[in-house]
Amino acid sequence: MPPHAFAPVVLAFVAEYVHTLDDLQLLMALIQSEDRWWDAATAARELGTTVPEARAALERFAARNLLDIKIGGDVRYQFRPGTAELREAAREVAEAYRSRPLALATLVTRPSRPSVSDFADAFKIRRDDDR
Repeated sequence: MPPHAFAPVVLAFVAEYVHTLDDLQLLMALIQSEDRWWDAATAARELGTTVPEARAALERFAARNLLDIKIGGDVRYQFRPGTAELREAAREVAEAYRSRPLALATLVTRPSRPSVSDFADAFKIRRDDDR
């Protein structure tokens, strides 16, 4: 299914907040368990990733106003977007994932952002006759 088949709000949300499949899986887990508080170790264990990767993803989501933070013995995170619009956009992404998970995963992994090789190519030295 082509990316344009998704609602514009889903496309915009994914472009801004979801950069990897791990981000997508974590976000879906957070949305599906809205009342649950997560720590990095639990997120890593349930998603099959490392604690530092899970912590980094949780921190990115929290910094982008998607999560509430509770600090105690450790830092815990809960899905609680700062605005109603952000909550609704996240829920639309979750619905898109439920109805078309492969298409949404493809959207997340498609090379829409400049790659490292594109960046490196900008610094290639060319002779005058190569233009």
